[in-house]
Amino acid sequence: MTRTIRCLAALMMLLASPQTAFAADPKGDWIGPIEVNASTRLRLAIHIEAHDNGELKGTAQSIDQGDAGAPLAEIVSADDGLSFAVPAGAGRYRGTWDEGQKAWVGLWSQAGRSFPLVLKAAAVPPPPLPGTSPATGTQSGDRLEPGKQGETMPGEARTLPQPYSKGVHLVGHTALGDGVGSVMTWAGHCAYVPGRSGVTVIDVKDPRAPKVVGLLREKGAVGAGETIHAASGILAASVYAQVRPDTPNPKDNGWLAVYDVSDCAKPRLMLEYKWPEHVHTITVSPNGRRIYGTVLSPFTGEGGIQVLDIADRTKPRFLGKLGVTRPDGSTFEFAPHAVSISADERRIYAGVTASKGADLNRGIKLMPPTVQSLGPDAGGIYILDNSDIARGRPEPRMRLIGTAQHAGWHSPVPANINGVPHLVSAGELMACPGSWPRITNIADEKNPRVVGHFRLQMNMKENCPPPDQTEIASTGIVGRAGTAASHWNDVDSAVKTRLGLFPFIWAGLRIVDLRDPPKPVEIAYFKPGGTCMTRARYVPDTGHIWFACQSGFYAIELRPELRASLGLPKVRAVTARQ
Repeated sequence: MTRTIRCLAALMMLLASPQTAFAADPKGDWIGPIEVNASTRLRLAIHIEAHDNGELKGTAQSIDQGDAGAPLAEIVSADDGLSFAVPAGAGRYRGTWDEGQKAWVGLWSQAGRSFPLVLKAAAVPPPPLPGTSPATGTQSGDRLEPGKQGETMPGEARTLPQPYSKGVHLVGHTALGDGVGSVMTWAGHCAYVPGRSGVTVIDVKDPRAPKVVGLLREKGAVGAGETIHAASGILAASVYAQVRPDTPNPKDNGWLAVYDVSDCAKPRLMLEYKWPEHVHTITVSPNGRRIYGTVLSPFTGEGGIQVLDIADRTKPRFLGKLGVTRPDGSTFEFAPHAVSISADERRIYAGVTASKGADLNRGIKLMPPTVQSLGPDAGGIYILDNSDIARGRPEPRMRLIGTAQHAGWHSPVPANINGVPHLVSAGELMACPGSWPRITNIADEKNPRVVGHFRLQMNMKENCPPPDQTEIASTGIVGRAGTAASHWNDVDSAVKTRLGLFPFIWAGLRIVDLRDPPKPVEIAYFKPGGTCMTRARYVPDTGHIWFACQSGFYAIELRPELRASLGLPKVRAVTARQ
């Protein structure tokens, strides 16, 4: 829908003082649908009346967004034609009277786009149109994004004065003065977000009023980037890949800081350790006994997983940098971006950009980098048997069980959908059509298979704008501001998965029904503008969803009527900010 219609937001009201409309007489109440995109159809209601001096005045109301109306301007009615503007949203309508349809037939224009709009006389809003019920479309309080699904409109590649949203309430928000990194982790009622100067600690005990309560500045916490994770009361933060911003000496890089977060708002430093090699991401084992750090060179396929045993907090023990061991016993290096670990630690699910095993990106050169070597179809996921480490065996190895080609190399997460084990992962960034989540069935671990994709309309090549100079120069690796592309992926529950929580960077957080893996369906979104790149947390007790964007930390929730229509379990109510 156009931004004009979006700007008309409030509670739904019936059109008042209906009048009978006659041929070519614009006075009265008129309603017509605007087809915003394939999944969104919104009704615009126009009320026009005359001042005592005969001058026309009126209002425009977006019925399905529940607004109270905005004033019309420049109303002109002459020679069976009608035109008017809606200054609140920079929209304009021009139409002519069609006697056969008894309607004004014309175009609604806004933000450089035009939509056919036929306005017919109506005294009160008609029943909801298909696609606008609480289960499948707009609800009172929604403010739908204009344009195509996931599209950033001209001038909107920035934090918006008012977020676009569908199907959600905003529960709470706080700004993050230190800036926002590209990941978030959590423990108890706290969230942790890396920034320019350290790791910001956010207390979300009252989700209606989350607040920043600290900034971790120890070695490892400064420059953490994507290298932060928490589990079992342990928070780990490590310098991201290469260089701490405030460290002139590269020899001082590679630090890891480990905290006790049993009192989550007051992390207590337990140990510091310097990795033998810089890490790109880290993962704390579910039992809190080990930390896994990925080492990758996406342009050569070299790397592996470093493992640090912290069971004895006073004497951390490096277990080695492990490659992938084939069934024949041979081992090769690989370039993992991020890993997930099963609850028993016996399985590692590694998103891999490339390897030295001649199994990924067959026939594609890694240098110079291209969309083929780094894009959405590059790399894949390794399923690794990690029993050696889980059971404390000497000289451990990570043994290859299965490979999911083209399953998304960035950040696989486990998902149990209808009792069947799956993984959800994606690529990262890129120019339009960007990257998007893929759903992989791993019921047969030796033969995992991609069974579903979730794309926004802006992840369809036919909807992409012509490439700009940066996109041409980077051969499509670097997208322009506003590109809808994946980063991290999460789900509501790894044990009983219903929802996918997918940050699409400029397109905000998209919430997706995953219960039919081949046909995932978007049910809600929150798009504050700017970039949204972190992981997202689903809180089962309240149904709240936490994530962070350029504009700060957010807690949102699905609207109760939407939860009910989807058959989701009831949650504890917390009064939401409207």
